Amino acid sequence: MTTIHTIEDLLHVLDENPDWVDALRARLLTHELIELPEKFTQFVAEMNSFVAEVNKFVEATKRRFDALEIRVDSIQKDVQVLKEDVQVLKEDVQVLKEDVQVLKEDVQVLKEDVQVLKEDVQVLKEDVQVLKEDVQVLKEDVQVLKEDVQVLKEDVQVLKEDVGVLKVRVKTIQDDIGTLKGAHARNAAIREASLIAEDMGLKRTKTLTQDDLGALVARVDMSGIPTNELRSFRRADLMIEATDQDGKKCYIAVEISFTVNGRDTTRALRNARFLTQFTGRRSYAAVAGLRRDDRIHGLIESGEVFWYALDPEVLEAE
Repeated sequence: MTTIHTIEDLLHVLDENPDWVDALRARLLTHELIELPEKFTQFVAEMNSFVAEVNKFVEATKRRFDALEIRVDSIQKDVQVLKEDVQVLKEDVQVLKEDVQVLKEDVQVLKEDVQVLKEDVQVLKEDVQVLKEDVQVLKEDVQVLKEDVQVLKEDVQVLKEDVGVLKVRVKTIQDDIGTLKGAHARNAAIREASLIAEDMGLKRTKTLTQDDLGALVARVDMSGIPTNELRSFRRADLMIEATDQDGKKCYIAVEISFTVNGRDTTRALRNARFLTQFTGRRSYAAVAGLRRDDRIHGLIESGEVFWYALDPEVLEAE
């Protein structure tokens, strides 16, 4: 039978028995953390698919813009042709005036000119008819342009709504990832409870459970202590019972976050104060995490709160 006295003994046994590693991981990690890499991969695939659909929609919208520009160019050309036809009409009217003047001067010429005038009038009628048809076509083109603009406005509105939904989804995912990161950091720090105590010059004897903390609270007068603070105390991230270099019992109140901030140091100091109040033993405040807020630097430098930096490797999924 293998006897384990140290961490090195445990690691040696795990190296010799690989199947024990999976069993140990299943015991230490939650089911959600084990499935986290697969779920994250599924999420990345969904996001890639969604981005591809958005790109297709943007490309289709660009093609409609290009078609709209071609339609506008066509309308401008039609307007130019209309202007030229109007100018021709003005010139024909001027010719008509000159013919009338000639009519007054010579009756014979008038007869001939009347025929010419009739022909010119016919041409004028045809030109006017063409002008009417051009105007009708212009009206139809303008109506089509209005309809295209309306469709474009509706498409832009739909795109705005889709972007709004996407922002909400991204914010929800960010919040969920933050929660998972915090839980992952907490589990990693709990596994390293003995190392935290050793770095503080202490030796861990046990990790206190919620029931242990409840028993401590039940033995003392809690009057004057807010209920929410007592509840927060019993839900502390990590409470360690330890001994100092002289063998005296003491306690460590540890708060854990992926990025440690002022709220964590405040709770650690408060919980350490409660431990001393409830047990009469010396207690220490500590915080553990992958990173820390620069604003808590003073508390750490003064020794009021001990800082334990988690190794990024302990947070990597195996």
